[in-house]
Amino acid sequence: MRNCFIFLLMILIFNFPAKAELGLALAPMRVEINIPAGSQHTDSLRLTNDADDSVRIRTELLDWYMDESMTPQFADRYAQEKNFSCRDWLEVNPREFDMPATESFRVRYTIRVPAGTPDGEYHCGAGFVTLPPVNPDQPPMGVNIAVRAVAALYIIVGNPSSDPVLKDFSLRALPDGTWQAVTRMENLGLRHFRTSGFLEIQNSDGQLVDRLEYPPIPVLPKRVQTFPIPLKTVLAPGTYILRSQVDVGLPEVLEGSARLVVEPPAHN
Repeated sequence: MRNCFIFLLMILIFNFPAKAELGLALAPMRVEINIPAGSQHTDSLRLTNDADDSVRIRTELLDWYMDESMTPQFADRYAQEKNFSCRDWLEVNPREFDMPATESFRVRYTIRVPAGTPDGEYHCGAGFVTLPPVNPDQPPMGVNIAVRAVAALYIIVGNPSSDPVLKDFSLRALPDGTWQAVTRMENLGLRHFRTSGFLEIQNSDGQLVDRLEYPPIPVLPKRVQTFPIPLKTVLAPGTYILRSQVDVGLPEVLEGSARLVVEPPAHN
């Protein structure tokens, strides 16, 4: 039985060579379009197949949002994005096509904004995903890895503005013994803003313990975005002062501070 198993394994190895890695490059990956209600806009995205083999591509019309770990989440639809989604306004052509190895292709998209759309910013995504190869002479076997590239679209109707608020700070101990500083920012407006700036952590004597940079992620309209940022330092019990400055693209910089106490670990 052992010899049979080895023979079968050798057949699999020599008859199913490893496949080349897949890769898609998309440009631009972020598009902002100012367009009046009742109008349409047509443009194109440049998709490149970086792999050594040809691939078949299927386009997707997507909703998206940023989760609490600052990671974009994409899906066909998200109920919570209904009032801010441009997914149903988006058309992409062609919907399915083949791309030769190491070549580029222009994919056209059209946005049609319905008449009477309220002023505001709306977001959606144009996605491109690789499909598994189809060989009619050979049954499917093995694991196929799909690659997805997504362009985030921001559709601005009228003249909306962002309204950033720096809500609060906290310090969080993680199970592996490391720490996070967590900032929450709220956007009360109807247009997204992006963050740039820092958060400093000082001890009770005013000495700098750690300095963290905010990542440049979007805070979408009418929501609270959480920014969990890893500390390079393990915090001992004591009192800490958090000071933050955030550039959100407005003339004024958001500033805030908080005094937080790290308690000694509880002993059972």
